[in-house]
Amino acid sequence: MRAKRLQLKNFRNYEELDISFADEQNLFVGENAQGKTNILEAIYLCSCARSHRTGKDFELIRSGRCSYSLNLSYVEDNGAEHDISITYKEEPLLGQSGGFQAPVKKERLFFHNGMKLPRIADFYGLFHAVIFAPEDLMLIKGGPSARRRFLDILISQLFPSYFCDLQLYQKILTQRNFLLKKIRDQRKNDLDDFDRQLQRNSLGIWNEQLAEVGARIMHKRAEISGRLEAMAAEALSTLSGQREALNISYRCSSGLNPRDDVGQLYEQYLKKLERCEEDDLFRGSSAHGPHRDDLELSLNQLPVKTYGSQGQQRSFVLALKMAELALIHEVCGEKPVLLLDDVMSELDEQRRRSLFEVVSGHQVFITCTDRHQLFIHKEDTALFDVSDGHVTIEKP
Repeated sequence: MRAKRLQLKNFRNYEELDISFADEQNLFVGENAQGKTNILEAIYLCSCARSHRTGKDFELIRSGRCSYSLNLSYVEDNGAEHDISITYKEEPLLGQSGGFQAPVKKERLFFHNGMKLPRIADFYGLFHAVIFAPEDLMLIKGGPSARRRFLDILISQLFPSYFCDLQLYQKILTQRNFLLKKIRDQRKNDLDDFDRQLQRNSLGIWNEQLAEVGARIMHKRAEISGRLEAMAAEALSTLSGQREALNISYRCSSGLNPRDDVGQLYEQYLKKLERCEEDDLFRGSSAHGPHRDDLELSLNQLPVKTYGSQGQQRSFVLALKMAELALIHEVCGEKPVLLLDDVMSELDEQRRRSLFEVVSGHQVFITCTDRHQLFIHKEDTALFDVSDGHVTIEKP
């Protein structure tokens, strides 16, 4: 898979940008805060409809504007050409009054080859990109939500139906939590036995639905994390010269075994929800399920978050990204684009060489502040100078 052309309008610090890429290496050089990362962010946005830096679309809009748009033309490994577009806009519904900000209408539209896509789930799996950025250290240093997000985005690229399950699970979870709070608050009122039984029956229905979708999510997470572990272990072994070994384990907060089949997981998760109903009612929320699970990351049999050095943690995340590349290629049959955002300076020469050996055959985008950090070894290379939202091409 190769990105061929990117067009931006009012995206971050770019008023307008129209840029074409080389098929192998694309190098962006410039001082900090000039717009290098914004280009990689736009390309990554085309793979999963989410920025790696923010979950708020309005932050992607150029200052003083009310919308942004981007268009990416790309070619698959079989030669098929495509283009995808994203448009986001915010419009006030009413004028300002009384010193308060008017309500805003938000709209995000997705297009593939000129056709509007009815669901965001239809956008997943069209274009594949993997990004390695400084923020990715939060996979190790951050809380479980960062690791769940990483795993969920990866699986959604591999299997778009998984993203539909995530959306459905969140809707069911919201309804169950609403009912839990309602029952808890109404216990203070005088309800007859019929009303109490009706509420508990309704809770039972939400339990069944949550268990059904949750079981599918847990099972798929366990499957992919296992495949990711094998590939990441091989990558880290190459990076470290066979000196370090990693382990990745998907852990269910509910104590379930996610490697059981989906039917068994459903039965076990449903029983867990039923056993914990009183605790959940007291709390007014659901304490168990995929929304509480985590990935355990270990280096040489010890938690890498606690015992890994800064260099080891960075190598661990790099191995994860290399495994992500390999897994997408294996499942989807396409070599995804690799985006390296300001990370070359953190890698020694041996790790840089190992990285480029592993990603041979992939299109690579690299940003840095010093061109001497670059490891150029491809004939098909484009070197871009980025300054204050303007991009000019130079010779390597």
